[in-house]
Amino acid sequence: MRWRTDDRGAPGGAIAAWLLAPLVTAALAVAAIPGVLHHRLPDAPPLEQRWIATMPTVSRIGAIDPAVAALYFERAGSFVLGGTGRGGSVVGLAWSDEAAFEEDLASGSIPPAVRVVMYDPEGWPSTPRAERRDPVTAMRAFADVARAAGYGVIITPHPNLVDVAHAVCGATRHEPTSTAFLRCGLQAEAARLSDVVEIQAQWLEWDPAAYRSFVESAAAQARRANPGVVVLAGLSTRFANDAPTMLAAWDAVRDIVDGHYLAVPEGIRPEVAASFLRALAEERG
Repeated sequence: MRWRTDDRGAPGGAIAAWLLAPLVTAALAVAAIPGVLHHRLPDAPPLEQRWIATMPTVSRIGAIDPAVAALYFERAGSFVLGGTGRGGSVVGLAWSDEAAFEEDLASGSIPPAVRVVMYDPEGWPSTPRAERRDPVTAMRAFADVARAAGYGVIITPHPNLVDVAHAVCGATRHEPTSTAFLRCGLQAEAARLSDVVEIQAQWLEWDPAAYRSFVESAAAQARRANPGVVVLAGLSTRFANDAPTMLAAWDAVRDIVDGHYLAVPEGIRPEVAASFLRALAEERG
């Protein structure tokens, strides 16, 4: 079984941008983050948004603030990859390898509680070379097999797929990764095949204007392909040194997306994620 974790990377060139994050963060207005959550569990997720996280991310947040973890991820409107369905949350699993998903399905190794499955192709070793080069064919195969098995479908192609050597649709010389990704229409194809798509823009979250620009274009592309698709945007503590950085990114797209995929990869700064979620709950009032 090769189920996906939150160890997501950045497109080519984004690592250099990440190193500039502390400078950009210093320029952001630093809001006070409330220290105590005073809310009862509402009937809908905070700010009426939808949330996805892996069980390790939920556990890391819960170890710091159990109430805020429950508020976002123990409810019917939330998806927890590798979860237990606590509080009515939807149990899901994710793969970066379409062929491995088919193998797990055929072997009966997917737990019966799973209701949705996610395909996360990226330009990394976890996705086989053929799927990296031709992600559209792999996305179609994943969606067809998943639907035939009765699962809901989430697809989240990473922009760095266009930087893969010999890609069916790749970046041209000197073309930015984000521009090539949009030109290649990978977000549209994902939306056409899915119930939910995530825009992997987390590598831009330290720059709210750039984050909004990319998310806005990708979301519009997704909704043109499938007006009924639920559109989420990625947020990760890998690219945020503090809660105000995540808040600024969230605020930049709050009018565009239906929610977020929140990651605390490799246990990086879980306190930032907990403070960020606590602040959003306080905003909800």
